[in-house]
Amino acid sequence: MKASKRAFTLIELLVVIAIIAILAAILFPVFAQAKASAKKASALSNGKQQITAELMYMTDYDGLVIPRYNCSPAVGCTGQWANNFIWSGNVYPYVKNKGVYLDPADANGIYAELWPDRGTPPFGQNFEQTGYYTLYPDGSPNMNVPSENLMQSPASTVAYASSAFGPTVNGWRGYLAYNGAVNSTGGSLSDRHLTGTIVSLFDGHAKWYKTTTLLGNPNFNGGNPPAGCNQSFWTGVWWLDENAAHLKWVLQDPCVQW
Repeated sequence: MKASKRAFTLIELLVVIAIIAILAAILFPVFAQAKASAKKASALSNGKQQITAELMYMTDYDGLVIPRYNCSPAVGCTGQWANNFIWSGNVYPYVKNKGVYLDPADANGIYAELWPDRGTPPFGQNFEQTGYYTLYPDGSPNMNVPSENLMQSPASTVAYASSAFGPTVNGWRGYLAYNGAVNSTGGSLSDRHLTGTIVSLFDGHAKWYKTTTLLGNPNFNGGNPPAGCNQSFWTGVWWLDENAAHLKWVLQDPCVQW
């Protein structure tokens, strides 16, 4: 008997290829979403470890939060202060793991602990956590570092957040997270986690928020501070606390409380 040979026709091959292409188009976004979710979970873990380390620091320093840098209040990080620690260098002894400061959603972020490298970290300290200056009785400047006593609600008070980062010489300030801007130089938030931001809060947990809900509203109440708020006496940026997520960013300003 003559053996019969059978092969796929061109039409059959084209149908199979089309089915594979359709399945790929359906599944690839699912895989990408799953990968992004895994990176978000890892970043949340890092954020939790960061705030846990700060709470340990605060226990050792009578409840004072970590200052944004170790430099002279009079001249800033210049001269002999030029290579001093930023906040991450201060808290590192409580973590001892540089990976905690990195974000798997963007591998270009770099751990940094010194002032010259302040542009590169992918997590920033709340811009309004410290940095306001008062005067000692002798008239010399002093960085006003707030304590836990100012926090009416630690669960809604921000310590750290995903920040926009890049070369320091180009104006990036990844070591600071500012909720008045997104993906901008000079200190801002980043929305790299599925258009969201990882935020660490002073009650010891980290949470994902849609970035747009974190932004302060300078036009709230027509741009006027709340009743009874002496804007000239306080920080003048009360509007950063007027955000849809109801989070407290300006620790030293009682104008808005959540």
